[in-house]
Amino acid sequence: MIWILAATIVASTILSALLSAAESATLIIHPSQLRTLEDEGFRGSTSLATLKEEPEQMKSSILFLNTILDGLVVGFSVIIGAFNSGIAGGFTGLILSTLVVVILCEILPRLIGKEKPIRIALRMAKPMLHLQRRLDFFASPARSFLLGFLTRGENPESTQEERSVRELTQLGKREGLVGEEEHLLVERAFHLDELTAWEIMTPRVDIFAWPDSLCLKDIIDELITVPYSRVPVFGKTTDDITGILYIREAYQTYVAGMTNLTLAELSRDPFFVPGSLPLNSLLRQFQSRRIHMGIIADEFGGTDGLVTLEDILEELVGEIEDETDISEASLSRISKTEFLVPASIDLREINYAFNLTLPQLDHRSLNGFILAEFGHVPAKGETLESSGVLIEIVQASDTQVILTRLTKLSLSDRDPNT
Repeated sequence: MIWILAATIVASTILSALLSAAESATLIIHPSQLRTLEDEGFRGSTSLATLKEEPEQMKSSILFLNTILDGLVVGFSVIIGAFNSGIAGGFTGLILSTLVVVILCEILPRLIGKEKPIRIALRMAKPMLHLQRRLDFFASPARSFLLGFLTRGENPESTQEERSVRELTQLGKREGLVGEEEHLLVERAFHLDELTAWEIMTPRVDIFAWPDSLCLKDIIDELITVPYSRVPVFGKTTDDITGILYIREAYQTYVAGMTNLTLAELSRDPFFVPGSLPLNSLLRQFQSRRIHMGIIADEFGGTDGLVTLEDILEELVGEIEDETDISEASLSRISKTEFLVPASIDLREINYAFNLTLPQLDHRSLNGFILAEFGHVPAKGETLESSGVLIEIVQASDTQVILTRLTKLSLSDRDPNT
């Protein structure tokens, strides 16, 4: 009886190790290598190609069988130990068999598979394919159940497609087939569902808007020079956005001589969205409605801010110099290390433009960061040092900081306590 259990342990260990090595080798084979093997007629290349077509199916089948084999190794080792030395022997068998499984069935085989992937993958492809086809009857339901449980609320096909695309771009980057910019674009595209409209919006206090009671003739001078293609219009306050004025349409109306029309009559209905809406969903809504601007509504029916198509695109491709963007070149340079910076600028833009490391986790704008650090609205002349930067308040109102002077400090000038 003991010899049968021991033989089963040895056989299970060997088979589990072979499966782990084969899995590691198969997954590491590059598609271009596989095409070369098929073109040259290597034995096992056809079976290997079939396995590579559905890697998740192969991995789940191997995991299913390895779990059984490793369970046999551990279970039978405990039985043998307990049979010979009681509880202490069983515990010893558990510890030793666990080490055997981890080292001999997992770590070493996978390292060997990565060292000689082509030889191992070709030799193991056909038997693995046979095993997969026979085990899939049992492994497939388990895989479907686990995927359904772990990705509840998600689309499994979409999740798998996302994972496949990301793996391909990472592989392409390593092989030099995909550039850094293309790789970042793909990563940012899948990152959109992790960001919300709140995180990229322009806050209400920074929104440029006109009262909807104004006539077209009242804003003609601003209409010609305004640096925006769309401007929100409001009722009593910007908490009451009543429409979106398209500058091109307004200008065409002015040229047609209809200058007495009010902005309320000229504007289109605003599109309201919740601030918690993920950017990928917001982008789809922009596309389906063929619009470029959304108003972020707060929980009381007021206005939190606005978000544009450009804001979303900047999350994909980086900063776009257009309309409201303020580049380093447009800032007032005082000296090599000093700049006049509007406090409304996004902290990310400041850090990027000046190679700074101001904390940006809890604040979107420089103004928000300053108010949080001071605990009140600072007056003109007050200073703050953070992350090697001296921030001096140049202009402030009763409610917010308007203009600041940033000075990059040398190591000797920095406060060691900041």
